[in-house]
Amino acid sequence: MLTKQSSGEFTLPSSHHIVSRLSGGHLSGYRGRGLDFEEFRQYQSGDDVRNIDWLVTMKTNQPHLRIFQEEKDRSVLFCVDHSRHMFFSTLETMKSVVVAHVMAACSWQVLRQGDRVGAMVFGDNSSDWFPPRRSQGELLNVFRALAERGLDLAKKDDSRKTSEPEYNLDHALYRLSLKKPKGALIVLISDFSDFDSQSIRRLTQLKRHNDLMCIAVQDPMEQSLLVDETLCFSDGEYQIAIEPGFAAKIANYNSSWQRRQRDVKVSLQSMGIPYVELDTSGEHLFQLTAQLNGGKNVKK
Repeated sequence: MLTKQSSGEFTLPSSHHIVSRLSGGHLSGYRGRGLDFEEFRQYQSGDDVRNIDWLVTMKTNQPHLRIFQEEKDRSVLFCVDHSRHMFFSTLETMKSVVVAHVMAACSWQVLRQGDRVGAMVFGDNSSDWFPPRRSQGELLNVFRALAERGLDLAKKDDSRKTSEPEYNLDHALYRLSLKKPKGALIVLISDFSDFDSQSIRRLTQLKRHNDLMCIAVQDPMEQSLLVDETLCFSDGEYQIAIEPGFAAKIANYNSSWQRRQRDVKVSLQSMGIPYVELDTSGEHLFQLTAQLNGGKNVKK
């Protein structure tokens, strides 16, 4: 799998620096009551007598301690947007496919580091929650949910044409906050089309006890609409034609969109949240790797 192979080329950052490495998934030098037994050793002056193993002490006639190596792992939670507006692309790859590839590549790397992977996958009307686990089997369940939601987006559903989504980015962040994560890295993958002041409040709340990272997926046509011939757009029910003569309106759209995306980026960066931008050209995994590696060139 390309996503599994690509996952070895980068590590996810903490919020402190975009190119820093995660400290999770490694064993600490602290020795005390922990998860993994390491060894017995003779008692030394100053050791905690509560760690004396009396069975070994009686067998050897020398006081011995049970020494543990405490594991310092962390949970990485992915909040993945699979709403209807993610089913869009004018190039190689749908935005919904990009977020699935990115989540897969990142999650394989998390498991490789020995950390736990959890996810909240949300669409227009519901969300799926997967508690953090250090298990490939559980991770495959997340991938299955992503695939099923991707298929749902591709289906022609007349009921979705006029209905308003019950879920949005803010709702998903609220649902995630109810899980009360602590000490986790939360990776939000979306196009941030419905990012607003309430989203900022939700992220501020989550950031009190967690690291955050945001990955934005956008299509070049969204970033800058260039019309040199008549283009037709449809939401599945209504259709509109955009002609080159609409230059003023097109310029207004481009200016408004760019201002909005700039505001999103500035808001997140002012909160100290790493922000990565990807597109639908099919180069998203290389773009991700390059940005997480501090802009270094990546072999394709």
